[in-house]
Amino acid sequence: MSTIRIEAEGPGGMLQVYEWFTRHRGSIVELDRSRRLGFGIPIVGARAVIVAVTLQDERQPRPQLGGVVRAISNSTDLGPVRLVFEGRSPIGMPPDEAEALATEILDIVSKRMIAGELVERVA
Repeated sequence: MSTIRIEAEGPGGMLQVYEWFTRHRGSIVELDRSRRLGFGIPIVGARAVIVAVTLQDERQPRPQLGGVVRAISNSTDLGPVRLVFEGRSPIGMPPDEAEALATEILDIVSKRMIAGELVERVA
């Protein structure tokens, strides 16, 4: 079980990202009919927000991916944050599949932040 690390440009500044993660702490996002993304409680540090995430598929007894998403601020605080997923696949998913799912997680989080979309609690 190797570590997966994916980086992507975030949708906005640190304040926007912090507020979105705070509004969605403990929430579950339905990605499709069988997959759900769960968020933990965000931790705020100097120039960063960290939140635990798990990706669960109903067809699997354990989460597909588990790890953290970090939003790291731009040095000027005016530019977009950098989103980083770092975690593992508890079910031993092949690295290329796990990386594709981690990329999808960052993409979904970014799109929902841009839209200001609230997630619905499904559990």
